[in-house]
Amino acid sequence: MIETKRNKIKNSLRITRERRKTQDVIILKLKIDNDKLNNNTIKALNTIFLEAKWLYNYILDKEFNNDIFNIDPKIKNVNVYVKDHYETRKLKYLSSQMKEEIINRAMDNIRGLHKLKEKGSKVGKLKFKSFITSIPLNQYTITYKIINNNYIKIQNIKQLLKVNGLDNLECYYEPASALLINKNNNYYIYITAYKNKYILEKPVNNQKILSFDLGIKNQLTCSNGLILNYNIPKSKKEIRLQRSLSRKAKYVEGTKKLSREQSKNYYKNKNKLNREQNKTTNKRKDTINKITHYLTSNYDIVVTQNDNIRGWKHLFGKRIESTGIGGIIDALKHKASTLILIDRFISTTKECSNCHNKYNIKLDERIYNCPNCGFIIDRDYNSALNDMYYGIIKLNELLKIKNRKLNNYFKKYNINLNVPMERRELTPVEIIASGFEGPNVSPYVKLSMVNEAGSLYALA
Repeated sequence: MIETKRNKIKNSLRITRERRKTQDVIILKLKIDNDKLNNNTIKALNTIFLEAKWLYNYILDKEFNNDIFNIDPKIKNVNVYVKDHYETRKLKYLSSQMKEEIINRAMDNIRGLHKLKEKGSKVGKLKFKSFITSIPLNQYTITYKIINNNYIKIQNIKQLLKVNGLDNLECYYEPASALLINKNNNYYIYITAYKNKYILEKPVNNQKILSFDLGIKNQLTCSNGLILNYNIPKSKKEIRLQRSLSRKAKYVEGTKKLSREQSKNYYKNKNKLNREQNKTTNKRKDTINKITHYLTSNYDIVVTQNDNIRGWKHLFGKRIESTGIGGIIDALKHKASTLILIDRFISTTKECSNCHNKYNIKLDERIYNCPNCGFIIDRDYNSALNDMYYGIIKLNELLKIKNRKLNNYFKKYNINLNVPMERRELTPVEIIASGFEGPNVSPYVKLSMVNEAGSLYALA
């Protein structure tokens, strides 16, 4: 009986692995609406994270566990250290699968330290945690379940949880594992979902296409001549709280330098700072989402260069932080019907969009003056046009590959859709299109055209 069950699980896992090879993955970040939670549910959510901390610390405590790799995931009671003695606490809300995943986390951490030690690194032992901020919900329909576009059910929590953002989960996405997250008493669910790579979408011919160049001075310069500038720096309150926190210190057990009351002030200040930082982060995310919405709702194909934004931080740290322009590419990966990323090593800034001759241009030179053909153009606009040029080349290559894969996919599963599968070249109906229909993308975004102040004709 046991052997039959094991074979059934192995066969199911094998089928899933095969299916995953034909699928793309996305992460959906959903926020639980705190205003719709009753008192019992709030207590349950707080307790489930507390129980996860108790279990994790119990696993690491050698006084009760000499062999971490043989802990029963169905454990119901754990010993918790309180001041100077241990108390037995019941695990009421953690399910067996949640417990198993928390145990696996501890084991993975130990294996990671062991590998580092084998390589010669100096490693210590795993430390007890003061809090845990994520609970694994490993199996869809058991540890959690999507009820409809508004509600999710989590195992051992009676109330249905209202979430924001589930309408992004289209009917052809397959939900898998998830994480329940606690950020400053705000709760989120991160769902991993899969979509078939070869689902037929609308024809690529006669679609609107846009490319844009990311930059420091101008955050987005589009191939339709539109420039989007935005900057959301830290608030004065956040800067003040950071300075105040730097003058405080945490309580360390066994030291006499700091009292517990002083340490409480540290954590109170830290929580205030976290809330203020979340406000700033949410403003940046909201601005990025609104820009992304405009791009995806007005254009079918979006092209940009896969720039090394992380490398830019070494030179332009505060400017990158206050704009978060790297998040635009991440958002487009989930929302754009077709996103084409150009290789970062293609020198779109140095290359002339008219004759494709290359010459070195300095960072402070804002006008591109081609020495070969005499073409004069704004530096960022030139780069955006080059993105368009290389994007169409790459898109036509991808279309050839996709058509070949579609043929193989249909033959494998004996699908006959009576769809002509001849090779098609992209001939977009609109390459340089009109600008956005309204100036109100976001209150933080300033819109302008690339030829303002004579930037296109400055040297003409």
